[in-house]
Order: sequence, then C-alpha cells, then structure tokens
Amino acid sequence: MNARGFSLIELLVTMAITIAIVSGMFSFIHSARGVFEVDLEHTDIQQRARVATDALFRDLVMAGAGLQSPAVAPFRRGSLNPDMPGSAFPDRVSVLYVPPDTASPITVTYGRRVDAAGVPHLTRYDGAASEMPLVDQVIDLRFEYFDAGGQLIVMDRFADGPWVPDAVSADRFDADLRAIRRVRAFVRLRPARVFSAAPIADLEIASDISPRNVNLQ
Repeated sequence: MNARGFSLIELLVTMAITIAIVSGMFSFIHSARGVFEVDLEHTDIQQRARVATDALFRDLVMAGAGLQSPAVAPFRRGSLNPDMPGSAFPDRVSVLYVPPDTASPITVTYGRRVDAAGVPHLTRYDGAASEMPLVDQVIDLRFEYFDAGGQLIVMDRFADGPWVPDAVSADRFDADLRAIRRVRAFVRLRPARVFSAAPIADLEIASDISPRNVNLQ
C-alpha cells in the first residue's frame, strides 16, 4: 500500500477544479434565476395590460344605457376637479350610463395620474369622491373616436360647437359627441423592473370598443 499523502501540487489542482465546478454551478443558478425573473416581468406587464383593457371595456361598452347623453366624452366629469365645459382632451374619457341593477345614472372617467413616488397609474374616477388607481406603470393613455361610417372624428370637433343645450349652460357639451359610435383606446405600459442584461420593451395595446347602447340609437 502506498501510504504517501497528496502533494501540495495535487491539492492545489484538486482545489482549483472544485472551485471551478462550484463557480460554474453558481453561475448557472444565477443565470437561471435571471431568466425566471425576466419571464415573471413579462407575465406581469401582460397581466397589467389585460386589467387595463378589461376595465375600459366594461364601462365603455355600457355607455349610453338608459338613454344617457353624451354617452362618451373626452373630458373629466363629476364633482371632483371636472374639466371646463367645452373642453376636449385625448388622454381621458368619461362614460355615462344607467347600470342594470339601479335606476340612477353613473359617470366614470378614466385618466392617467402620477403619484407622489413618480409612478404613473391608470385611474378610474366614479364621478363623486373616489378616484382609484387600477394599473401602475402606465406611461401613455390616449383615445380616438369614430362615427357610424368608421371615420375618425378629430378632437377639435368636440370643442367648437354647436352646443347642447346651449352655449351658456354650465353642463353644455358639443353636439358632435352624439356622433361617437366607436372608441379606440391606446394604453402604453413600461416594466416595473429594469434588467440590464435583458431589457424589456414597453408594451402598447390598442382596443376598439363599440358602446352597445349608442349603436342602437
């Protein structure tokens, strides 16, 4: 039997091989974790996009129920910071309708707001005192409007009259709002986290929504 122990060179070689194997394992685990986290962020941004489109669809499709007018408008309505009568903005939309479970009309306004931490949100305002953030990291929100013939209605047409019921009423609105038959919503989201090794692009979605009730009028 050879009772000679390992030489210093043999020990160093063994340690080097062990360190290389362990380093390789840690590198593989770290890489796999990075891929997993990137996949999670992709899933998260897609889920936030679904929440945004579902919320917009749920209210816009009901616009005009109960013969409410204007069913859809490009300005904020309600008792809290409403827009001036006769104004029109591409980054917000309000809908007016009577829900099936009540006889009273409700007004809902969707817009974008940046919180104290600098995070931009899609918000839903109920026309009274409650404005709730629905989806975070929304960096752009805009709406387009189309008439019964599928033609785009330019935003200026919603702010030049003729006015309903008249030009001096506090709740006046442009008669062209009654021509809206379809709304196209654009929502652009950014990832909540940044990965230097695998950058994730912003996600923009476009949804066409036709309010059922205005199309029956």
